[in-house]
Amino acid sequence: MRTDLTGAARLVEDAGTAAVWIAVLLRIPAARRDRRQRGLCLAVAAAAAAMALRLGPVAKAIDLLTGDPRATQLAMHLLGALSAIVVLDFVLTVTGGGPPRPWLHIGGVFCLLTLLALDVSAPAHSQDVIGPHGAPEPSLVFWLTLVSMHLAADGTCVVVCWRYSLRGNAGPSRTSLALFSIGTAFAGLFWIADLLYIQVRSPWIPACLCVTMGLHGLLRAASIVVPTLLDARRAAADIKVLRRLAPLWRDLIDAVPSVALYAPRHPLLETLWPRGPRDLMVYRQIVEIRDAILVLRAYVPEDGLVPPGDRETPAPRGARRPLPSGGDREAVAVARMLHTARRAKLAGRPPHRHSGRLPQPSCADVAAETDFLTRVADAYRRPVPPHPLPAQAASRPAA
Repeated sequence: MRTDLTGAARLVEDAGTAAVWIAVLLRIPAARRDRRQRGLCLAVAAAAAAMALRLGPVAKAIDLLTGDPRATQLAMHLLGALSAIVVLDFVLTVTGGGPPRPWLHIGGVFCLLTLLALDVSAPAHSQDVIGPHGAPEPSLVFWLTLVSMHLAADGTCVVVCWRYSLRGNAGPSRTSLALFSIGTAFAGLFWIADLLYIQVRSPWIPACLCVTMGLHGLLRAASIVVPTLLDARRAAADIKVLRRLAPLWRDLIDAVPSVALYAPRHPLLETLWPRGPRDLMVYRQIVEIRDAILVLRAYVPEDGLVPPGDRETPAPRGARRPLPSGGDREAVAVARMLHTARRAKLAGRPPHRHSGRLPQPSCADVAAETDFLTRVADAYRRPVPPHPLPAQAASRPAA
């Protein structure tokens, strides 16, 4: 039974280690753009490296390269301590509390050098472990110093993250902080169990160590993946808007190239290698479409308007298209007039002396403007009836 429990505990630790590495790789692009996230990414990467060195196959592979298991274990302890210091530095920097950063950095470097000095000055030893029997290697002072460092950093991180997760409204930041706090609490339990193992040496404790370390990795990975998933969802929404706007935007840029900041590229290039943040690309295309509409409205005759209250032109026989209603009527009217105005401009016709005014709803913000123009773009892609509405059926929209 103990063998089965140990195997299951190691699977949890393996899953936690893999999850942390995946989370770090997913977070690298955001960390490159945001200076504050680099510290978190570095801290979690150091923790992931320390967790990987705890895995048997990884440790054996490095032992074959170095020929010194003690060096591998010392590197694991130093990376774990570095991770605790960097995490604490990141949390205190973001929250604005705690001691000044220079003092924290000096204290962290002092602790790391102390661990290194304790290991080097200890009696000859082949490993840096707490074995099932005998005194801990390299020394009890080394392990007490290491455990105290982790408990101090983890305890501070848990308190600060949990306190800030309870403030404000529920949201991704609050969820991420809560997950990070709970994950760090499991790291603290790991070191408490290590401290207990020095005294008790129960064979059940190593399995508990694997479980707590695995849960620590899973929860920390989840905490830093939450923003990544939200970024991915926002990017997918922006890509969807860009794809809906693309036909209208490209046709209007073709007719009025002076309003475009950049020349259009292949849609696949715009999706995979955007020329800037996608939300700004959406905003830029909205502005350029509006600028093109301002130019093209001069090519719409004053009596060629399609007010939103007018009835649709009957569709060709055999076609069954639902009649637009509400704001869709306005979107269809603008799309039809843009077809007419674009053809007139590309044909070289002069603008009208008394141009028409395109029907448009009042958009309170950029989101409403984006929604309206995406509906215009959808209507623009539909087949346009061969004849516009009769002039006598139209009425002037309100100014």
